[in-house]
Amino acid sequence: MAVRIMLPSKARVGDTIHFAFPKAPGKVVTGFEVTINGQRMAEPEILASRAQSKEATIFVYRVTEPGTYQFKITPIGQEGERGEPRLNTLEVTT
Repeated sequence: MAVRIMLPSKARVGDTIHFAFPKAPGKVVTGFEVTINGQRMAEPEILASRAQSKEATIFVYRVTEPGTYQFKITPIGQEGERGEPRLNTLEVTT
């Protein structure tokens, strides 16, 4: 299994971040985890999560505090099997 990691992006507190991921046949992108400065958020507040089209799933998230954010988004199949996670890092300043 290969893990994809994007180079850090930059944002400011209050910015809205959009993630779009292509859909794989039979899988839904639902695993959304957020870690801020090494501390995993129990329930990250997602502004929107929707299938905008038949080809992609969209997550909309607003950053609320400065720090290094790590996002892990995982496709999950109908029977709970997890696909290859996608990792993103975001550096947030005030």
